[in-house]
Amino acid sequence: MVQHAKDISMRNTPDTSEKYSQKSAGNLLKGMAFAVSVAGSDPSAGAGLQVDLKTMTACGVWGMTVVAALTAQNANHVTSTASVEPEFIGQQIAALEEDFPIGCYKTGMLKNAETVRAVAKSLPEDRGLVIDPVLLATREYRLLDEGGERELVESLIPRASVVTPNLPEAKVLSGIDIVDAASMEEAAHWFLDLGAKSVVIKGGHADFRKATDVFADKNGTVLLHGNVYPLEDVHGSGCCFASAIASHIALGYPVRDACSEAKSFVDSAIRYAVEYAPGRFTMNPGWQQHTSYGKKF
Repeated sequence: MVQHAKDISMRNTPDTSEKYSQKSAGNLLKGMAFAVSVAGSDPSAGAGLQVDLKTMTACGVWGMTVVAALTAQNANHVTSTASVEPEFIGQQIAALEEDFPIGCYKTGMLKNAETVRAVAKSLPEDRGLVIDPVLLATREYRLLDEGGERELVESLIPRASVVTPNLPEAKVLSGIDIVDAASMEEAAHWFLDLGAKSVVIKGGHADFRKATDVFADKNGTVLLHGNVYPLEDVHGSGCCFASAIASHIALGYPVRDACSEAKSFVDSAIRYAVEYAPGRFTMNPGWQQHTSYGKKF
């Protein structure tokens, strides 16, 4: 009986083969916004590829992923990480490039130098590129080794449309001790001198200028202001911000405007952060639809 019902449904389905020809499908794809996260998996979905996809969807972009690393983690800590074969990372990127007019790539956790090299080798030169230089998990678990840091500086950051380090990451990569607004801007220009087209140094860890990021490009420096919320730390905030930037670049925004839009988006994602484990909050990219995720019955 089930098979019979299925057959009837198929017979009653209108023939749309002419309307949706391969040519019209190609035109449709050209009008869609596609962004790709190349990063690590977070099983708790509070950060990494999972929160990147949530963010891209919320921003109105068709998000896709390239799995570049694996983690075993929950809301409180990372217990283990694993690498993905560099060749397989390249195969994932190549497969996506065959079908989709990708507007922007975003990188996150890359784990080691071999992974960074594989990503740099595989990414097309003519795509937007947001580099989130993930070095440590919030609870101090190393997510990129020292060789990976050097490779990131040499092969990926110089290609970036925008780099989005937090203060500890900017300090480690640049060697500049960031203690005030002037040294924060000095570090921003270090990334520009390295070859990045623009940089946002996130001020979430700053005591001297709270919730204020520094955006810099060849045209100068702009401050991106946010609100301060009574939360000690919110899991996935850096991933969410970089993915929101990538999404807006894919939508067609100039980079500076994309960063400004992303700042506003992330501010609300923090405002409506979800306590998904006792005492632990994570970003809520879906805040426009859901401000809570409680059971209905």
